Amino acid sequence: MDYKPYSMEWSRRRYLAEAIQQYFDADVPVDVILDDIVNILHESVVENQTRADKFQEVINGLKFYSHKNK
Repeated sequence: MDYKPYSMEWSRRRYLAEAIQQYFDADVPVDVILDDIVNILHESVVENQTRADKFQEVINGLKFYSHKNK
């Protein structure tokens, strides 16, 4: 994709390309690259799930509080 130079999208793609290039420059095996990508995504899922669980606790507390005060 072609992004406007120095836009957020362009910068994000550039950083990703540089990170991938570092793996290739270091001659890292493909399975290690794939494992790293999967691990990074998994960590993000866990972090976001934890955050979503906290939001749900707040929502449940608000529902309880609102029903209690009726």
